Amino acid sequence: PFLRRHWTHFLETMKQYWLGSKLLWLEVKTSSSLLTRVLAGHDLTRRERKQLTRTSADLMRLVPFSIFLIVPFMELLLPVALAVFPGMLPSTFQDSTKREEKAKATLRAQLALAGFLG
Repeated sequence: PFLRRHWTHFLETMKQYWLGSKLLWLEVKTSSSLLTRVLAGHDLTRRERKQLTRTSADLMRLVPFSIFLIVPFMELLLPVALAVFPGMLPSTFQDSTKREEKAKATLRAQLALAGFLG
C-alpha cells in the first residue's frame, strides 16, 4: 500500500508536469505572435498584455526549474526548493488547489484593504 500510494502520487505529478509543459508551449506560441504584433507597432489589449507578461515570467522561472531536471538526481531536491521558493514553478505547472489558495489570499488582502480604506 505504501509503495503503491507513492507511485500513484508520482504518476499524477508527472502527468501534471507533462500537461503543464504542453500548456506552456501553447502559451509561448501565442505570446510569440503577440510579440510579433507589438514589434510591428500594434497595440495589445489588457488581456493580451497580461498573457505576454505572464508567459515571459514563466519562461524566466523555467530556467532554474530546468536545472533541477537536467542535473542527475537533483530532481530529488525539487520539493525542498519548492518549499523554500514557492514561486519558482511556472504558472502552468501549478495545480488548481495552489491557484485557489493564491486567489483566496489575494481576495483576503483586497478585503482587508477595502476595510481599511472604507
